[in-house]
Amino acid sequence: MDNEKNLNFDPPAQKETEFSNESSSRARNRTVMLTPEITGQVRARIAQELEQGYTTPGAKPSAAFEAAGSPLPASTYAPAGQRSASDTGDFKPVAPAAAAPVQSSKPGITWQKETKIVGFLISFDSNPNGDVYELRSGRVMITSQAAPGSNCLVVKDDSVSPMHAIMRVSSSGEIQVLDQLSEFGTKIQRFGSTEEEQLSGDKGAVEHGDIIKFGNRKFHVCIIAVGEEA
Repeated sequence: MDNEKNLNFDPPAQKETEFSNESSSRARNRTVMLTPEITGQVRARIAQELEQGYTTPGAKPSAAFEAAGSPLPASTYAPAGQRSASDTGDFKPVAPAAAAPVQSSKPGITWQKETKIVGFLISFDSNPNGDVYELRSGRVMITSQAAPGSNCLVVKDDSVSPMHAIMRVSSSGEIQVLDQLSEFGTKIQRFGSTEEEQLSGDKGAVEHGDIIKFGNRKFHVCIIAVGEEA
């Protein structure tokens, strides 16, 4: 009888534990077992979210994506060149395409290095209100075609040669113009005069108020009254 009183009732508890584990396992299975209809809805939801910006850097897939238990192929998120080596379908954001540089239609001199402004060239040829070109210290090529790596004043005119002239501008405002044996020549008209000095493979100095003509294009010279140390 004593043996009967000291019976160990652990087995029923063990059975209860096994039953609990089995129930938990079944519960977990129910959370990931989706019908084909629900899976289709989840995939449609994922595709909609991708269209709304889930391909941007730093974005994460939705909870619906994780619940599906079957991630979409990596090609859904990134081009072939950006997929992982294993191509397991892990989410990988696609970097946005770099924006193209904005091209300004405003005329001007292309400066490779920002230096001191000493004056301006002003033209009324194509704009009755005037087009303004900054004059900075340095060497400027006057041309009909842009030359990469050089400071250029590009003048789109049949009378301007590809290598028409060169201007040398000092930080004190002294300007020299050197004609490069251009076809239609370079001329200087002094302030208050109607006569023109013809430069043909030669150089000349210009001052405030003078007019420079490259071919048929005319530019008024405006120099700022500043000293070397200003």
